[in-house]
Order: sequence, then structure tokens, then C-alpha cells
Amino acid sequence: MPQRKGYRSDRLRRRRRSRVERSQAWILYVLAAAVAFAAVLGAWYVAGRYFKSDEIAEKSGYLAVVQLTVPEEDAPVAALLVVQDPSGGDPGVYLVPPDLLLEGPNGEYVFAADSMALGTVAQDLGRVVHVPVDAVFSVPVSSLADWAGGGSLEVELERPVAVDLDGGTRMIEDGDLVSSTDLAAVFASTGNRRDLTALQTSLVQAVLDSAALRPGAERSRLAGVSPSPTAGPALADVVARITSGDAVVERFPASTRVAEGQFAFVPDPEEIMAGITRRSPAYSADVTVEVRHGSGKIGVGEAVVERLSSLDVNLPAPLNADSFSYAQTQILAGPDTLPVARDIRAILGRGVVLDGTDLPKGTIRVIVGDDFQPPQSSPKDQQ
Repeated sequence: MPQRKGYRSDRLRRRRRSRVERSQAWILYVLAAAVAFAAVLGAWYVAGRYFKSDEIAEKSGYLAVVQLTVPEEDAPVAALLVVQDPSGGDPGVYLVPPDLLLEGPNGEYVFAADSMALGTVAQDLGRVVHVPVDAVFSVPVSSLADWAGGGSLEVELERPVAVDLDGGTRMIEDGDLVSSTDLAAVFASTGNRRDLTALQTSLVQAVLDSAALRPGAERSRLAGVSPSPTAGPALADVVARITSGDAVVERFPASTRVAEGQFAFVPDPEEIMAGITRRSPAYSADVTVEVRHGSGKIGVGEAVVERLSSLDVNLPAPLNADSFSYAQTQILAGPDTLPVARDIRAILGRGVVLDGTDLPKGTIRVIVGDDFQPPQSSPKDQQ
């Protein structure tokens, strides 16, 4: 009997020990799987942050003003408005002449030269373009010569321009070379303001084109060392974008006017909306116009979007309609959009305005029909 009792006790102990060992084994398996999963997850997170942070970084747009200064002048003699859209497209560069009319805080006219001298150009220019200016910098005109790497700059002009240089008055014509050392004199020169602004615009384009030909390491140092901004782009980033070879330089959209002997550039609201305002990351309109291609003709959707770009509306990329059999252009006006729909009808010069009862509030849908003819581009060799 004692032996039998001992046998049972030993057997019970072995069973109990086996259950404990199995339980411990399962716990170890679960812990090992959890640790392995955590390790894999951590490695994936770190690798994603380290290797892909630059690739997936969101592109951001901005509007920046680069004021140009020359020695012995109290205020900047001109400025460059740099427009970078959020999608990272080609930057637009607009020469802002000192006699451009801006808008003061009370709706009064303010010359750009006075606005720059007072340090209010961001606010005054922002009222004209209807979106905020993100940053303002000041750069000597001599820095443009450094960006170009010195030498001479070839200009493109529609007509000759008279400029006061150190050696006297010089008549500069299309295709002439202008020394980069004369840039300060050109920007400080007085005379026919329309012609001088055209010359300055062409010179800035030549500067940026020349800078784009320099090695990347040199271009990265063109703006010098500048402190990191608390908001908006850094000057080095702005200079890097406009010297990348993709920038197109134009005069700020404006007409000219002479009143009581005073010359001025008057901003053009439609061109400003089409080329500057809607490219700002801060732009948002109350009405959205959806363009649908309904005729099968190549390029009609893009042509309509371009035609409507002067309107203060959101213009997403055009899409195809449900068919290509629309004979007449239809303008479907959602709630509270009838006035804008009528403006679209006037701009396109065709189409019928209909009630778009099923559309969301503030939405207009333009279905382009066969009656719309996209503009024909002429061959480059034809004048």
C-alpha cells in the first residue's frame, strides 16, 4: 500500500508539472510572438520615417516678395513677387514696379515705392491680389549679378529703351548685351516707365536663366546664409526655386495710366485672378465650377477652364461627361449660383443656363457641347 500511494502521488506530481510546463511554454510562445510583432512594427515605423519622409513630404505653396535695393536710394526701386503654387509647379515671377498702385488699409491708392518704404508692402499688395503674402525679403540689385555669375545678359525687347548709365545715355535694343555691373544703374534709371519696366523684366529673366546654368552646389549658396523663418518660406528656398530654370518672369498684371501728369501702373483684376490669386495656397472661393467634356473634341475641357480662370471661383481639373454626344453646351446652376452661371454664359458666348437642382449649394456644372470651338494654335513659324 505505501508503495501504491507513493506511485499515485508521483504520478499526480508529474501530471501537475506537465500542465505547468505546458502553460509556461504557451506563455513563452505568446510573449515571443508579441515581441516579434512589436519589433517588426517598430522597424517598419522607423524605416518609413527615415527613408520616406522626404518623398512624401507635402509640397506647400507661397507668395513671397523680394524687394530690390540700390545704393543711395532710400526705398527699394522694385520688387519681385514670387508665386509658388502648392502642387510644386513652375514658379511665377512678377516684376513689381515702384509706381504700381496698391491698396492702403482704408481703400486708398498707395504707390508700391511708398508701401515698400513704410514696410507695409505685404499688407498693401495682399489687398490687391486678394490672398496673403507669406514673406518679404530685401536683396541688393547687385546680388542679381552674383546670381548670374557676372558677365553680360542678353535682353529681349519689343522696342528700344533709353537708359542712363555711368557713361551716358545708352539705347538698348532687342538682342543687345547688358553688363551685369550695370544692373543697379538700370533699376535706378529714370525715363519712359513702361519701356524701362520692360527692360528690367527682361534682365531679371536673363539673370534667372543664367543662374539656372550654374552647378547645383553653387546655386544652393546664391541667397547666402539666412535665418530660418518662423513662418513662410526661407529666402534660400525662394531663390532656389526661381533659379531652377523653370521660372517665367513677367511684369505685374497692370495697365498704364497718366493722371494730372502722374504716371502709374493700374492692377488688372482679371489677370491677377487668373495668374496669381488662384495659385495661392490660401485661395478659396464660395462657388465651384465643374467642367465636363461632352463633345469628344480634344482640349475643349482645358480650354474652357482657361477661359473661366478670371472668375473668382474654384476651378478643379476638367473631367469627361457621361457621353460625348452633347450638341449644345449646358450650364447647370446649383442653388445660389445663377449670377455666376450667367457670367459663364457671357464669357463662353454660347450655351444654355439650366437649373441644376441636384447639384450641391455653390456648385455649377458646365457640360461642354459640340457648339464650343477650342482656340486653334498657330504654328510657331507663323507670325
